[in-house]
This record gives sequence, structure tokens and C-alpha cells, in this order.
Amino acid sequence: MIFIVILLLSTSLLVFLHHYKTHSQKILQRQGLVNISNFKSLITYIQSHRGLSSAWLNGDDSKKGPLFNLEKKIQDQIKSIEQETNIIKNERWISFSDHWGRLNNTESNREAENNFTQHTLIVANLLYLLEDEAERSHLNAVFLPMFPNIGFVWRELMVTTEMIGQSRAIGTAIATTKECTSVHKIRLSFLQLNMQKTLNETLPKLSVLDGFSVQHNALLNIAKSNIKFLNKVIETDLIGPGKVCINQDEYFALATDCIAALNNIFDHQIEQIAKAI
Repeated sequence: MIFIVILLLSTSLLVFLHHYKTHSQKILQRQGLVNISNFKSLITYIQSHRGLSSAWLNGDDSKKGPLFNLEKKIQDQIKSIEQETNIIKNERWISFSDHWGRLNNTESNREAENNFTQHTLIVANLLYLLEDEAERSHLNAVFLPMFPNIGFVWRELMVTTEMIGQSRAIGTAIATTKECTSVHKIRLSFLQLNMQKTLNETLPKLSVLDGFSVQHNALLNIAKSNIKFLNKVIETDLIGPGKVCINQDEYFALATDCIAALNNIFDHQIEQIAKAI
């Protein structure tokens, strides 16, 4: 009789611990999705800041007002992240805060090339931070087996968005100055290859749950179409001609549409993961 009671208590304890562990993991994962979404928004803002400041530093004074407004959004996003997460002691975040604080000055006389480089370094750091958060929050294939390729969302999809962001900044500078140097051509060609690689290798491998496939496929088709068109514009209006004629605002909008298309895919993946947790 005593043995049976001990067995029942042990079984109950194991069941309780299992449910507690499962519940705790779900809380961790859900908060991780919130944190990742906030990091993603910050990255998008920084990428936009790079593109606008590229035009401004190359002579387009009309971008100064939008830059000021964007910097306020970035600051608000930073405050939100610091209030909602225990991140202020994270080394990558400390590095970001210091780096952004030094770069965030529209009155600066910094050189356009250095401006591009510094923004790109900041974004790279934030991309690592986002990937670290996904791992810390158990948002990987081990804990979410229904998403065997979830790593593509946190890395390849994010990196592709950054590639387009870089092409937006470079192309905007070219469209502003009306000059495409040999260095610009090499960089844009490299970015084109990586964007094409995403079309061929990354997007087809993204996971999709039952009931989400129609919207998933529609979002993929939009992204593919936008990226193909952007690559064509880069080839015909930036790299190809002796004289660049495309307007900087027009090119900025085209590249932004591509980024928005990939961001929509990212958000749809988040929605599916949240549904599965």
C-alpha cells in the first residue's frame, strides 16, 4: 500500500514537473518572439536611416527632415526594447548603444562611404543579437520540430533583407550623384548574386503550417517578383548605362518595396510560430 502511494506521488510529481517545464518554455518562446519582432523593427529603421543618410550626404538636402523623424522613431524603439527586455547588460546591445550614439548625428560632416560602413556594422551586430535571442528563447528546430528550417528565418531571410538594404543605400547614392563607379558596380553585382541565391535556395525552404500555405505562397510570389524587378533596375539603370537617369526617390521606393515584401514573409513566419507554440 505504501509502495503504491509513493508510486502515485512520484508519478504526480513527474507530471507536474513536465507541465511546469512545458509552460515555462512556452512563456520563454512567446517572449522571445516579442523580443525578436522588436529587434527586427529596430533593424528596419537603421537600414532606412542608412539609405536616407546616404542620399543626404551625397547632396540631397530634402532628406534631412525625414532623417530627424526617423531618428526619433529609432530612439523610441530603443527605449521600448530596454524597458521590455533585460538587455542593457548584453555585450552586443552595449556595443550597439555606443556605436549608434556616435553615428546618430545628422549635423555630422562624416564622409558618405564611412557612413555606409558604420551603418552596416551596426546592422550586422543587431542581426547577431536577433539570432542569439532566437537561440536563447528555444526558437529553433530542436524545440520546434514542426519548423525544421526555422534557422532560415533568423539568418538567411534576415541577411537577404540586409543585402537589399545595402543595395538601397548604394543605389540611392548613385541615383543622387548620377555616377556609378567601378566599386559601386562590383558591390551591386555581388548583392545581386546573393539576392538571386535567396530566390533559388532560401525562400523555397521556409516552413509553412497547414492552413497558412495560400498566404505563404502569395507572399513568396510577391517577394520573388519584387526582387527580380529590383535586380533588373540595378542592371539596366545603375550598372549598365554610362549616365544614370533614375530618380533617387524612385529607386529608394523600389528597394523599400522588396524589403517590405521580405518583412511580410518574416512576420508571417512569426505568426505561424506563435500559433504552434
